[in-house]
Parts: sequence; structure tokens; C-alpha cells
Amino acid sequence: MQQGLDYEKLLIKSDPLMRTMKMEIDLFHGGDQIEIAIVRAPNMSLKIERERINKLVEEFENIPYCIGKNGTEFWLREYIKYADQTGSFLIENDNWSWNRGVYEWSRLFAFYKLW
Repeated sequence: MQQGLDYEKLLIKSDPLMRTMKMEIDLFHGGDQIEIAIVRAPNMSLKIERERINKLVEEFENIPYCIGKNGTEFWLREYIKYADQTGSFLIENDNWSWNRGVYEWSRLFAFYKLW
């Protein structure tokens, strides 16, 4: 795990986003937030791999001083909920359908800020 990706290190002081980031920190100062990225992600079309990732997240949610699922945003949970409701793109061991499904879902609901 690496630590140290701070917005101050990514932006110059005169960037308008610096003011926005400071305001966000002032408004939402209830606790630290972290983002975790898995660099070598497993094949998520395989149920066993999804279960491994879920177990990892559950272990993280159960560490001391963590507020559990209420404090976690985990895209896989949200995607599976979406797929269960719509019946889309959950063909086991079919990488193409998973990639396409996650892409379509993320455009609709999850990572809209990034598009």
C-alpha cells in the first residue's frame, strides 16, 4: 500500500480546484477518506475472484474504528445490485460481457464525474 497522493501535490496553488478541495475538506471533515485501487486486478468475471475481493473489503470494513459497510463505497456491490435488478451482463467467466456491463453501468450510475 502506498500513501501520499494528496491534491496539494497534484495541483498548483493558483488552480481554482485548490479552493474547491479546501471547501470540500472544510465541509466534510468528519473523517479521513481513502481510495484503494488494486493494481493487478483479478478476472472479475470469475465468481471465485469476486468472492476474494469481497472478502478483502469485508476484512477492511471490520478493522478497529471503521464504521463498516456504512462507510464504504464499493463499486462491485453496486454493480451486482444493478445487474441483479436488470439481469444485465453477469455471464459467469465471460470477460467481454463483464467488461461491457461494467462500462455501461459506470456510464449510467457510478463514475459519471469521470466521463
